[in-house]
Amino acid sequence: MRAIAAGLAFLGKRLTQAMLVMLAILVIAFAVRTALGDPLREIMGEAVPESEREHLRHELGLDQPWPVQFVGYLGGAVSGDLGTSMIYKRPTLEVVLA
Repeated sequence: MRAIAAGLAFLGKRLTQAMLVMLAILVIAFAVRTALGDPLREIMGEAVPESEREHLRHELGLDQPWPVQFVGYLGGAVSGDLGTSMIYKRPTLEVVLA
């Protein structure tokens, strides 16, 4: 009986550690994405009118405050929805696995 309890405690500890590591990776990935600046300016360049960039920024949710973006980012990651690739206009998971 003690062996089962010890095994469950070990498993619980490892699962908690794994969840914390995944959360840390998500926080770092979000911070890097945010720190790189405006992705639309980099992708679309200066030639695209600001109104078009603003429309796409709203469509992608980049006009929301960062806490709202982060919660959406976490929710998507937990549900397996990694968003849409801004370059390929396809689901990111599909692009990564291709």
